[in-house]
Amino acid sequence: MFTDADMDRADWDFLQNGAVTLFWNPAVLGAAKEDLRQLGYEVAEVACDNGLPNFLMQLSEVLHWREQFGYGPWRGNLDALNDGFGEYPFANTGRSVLALEGFHGLVSIDRDFAHGVLDIIESRARYHLLLGKVLICLVQTDDNRYYCAPIGCRSANWNRREWLHAARGL
Repeated sequence: MFTDADMDRADWDFLQNGAVTLFWNPAVLGAAKEDLRQLGYEVAEVACDNGLPNFLMQLSEVLHWREQFGYGPWRGNLDALNDGFGEYPFANTGRSVLALEGFHGLVSIDRDFAHGVLDIIESRARYHLLLGKVLICLVQTDDNRYYCAPIGCRSANWNRREWLHAARGL
């Protein structure tokens, strides 16, 4: 999938430590999405700061919930979400990005639920990688101190440009 020559590609940074990467600055997130689009990734965006019903509806649309399960939208059950991500609707390239924007909104509603969502995405991204498909999740939060407990037996890390506290205004 990657060779030594590919280690400078934008997607390498987002996959080397897991499929979920954190962002604070929306402009840095925007640049990352554009870099991945240039590599042929399809980018889906979900707003997480407009209330839980809106989040459930948007994620249902991304996952083609009604087509997968015959009902919709997703009602918030994490076991069902795990099943939904098992059949992620990849583009023809087999490369997809899910951008969760305003994730602090979801965390403020239910921190454990928000963590569960990321845990499922990380685990399912690894599953898809075994099948030759790439799912990257970019998570933007306005909380520059946000810490995500390990997900999919890995940790969610800050992106390279915002890794240092100073880059996040701390």
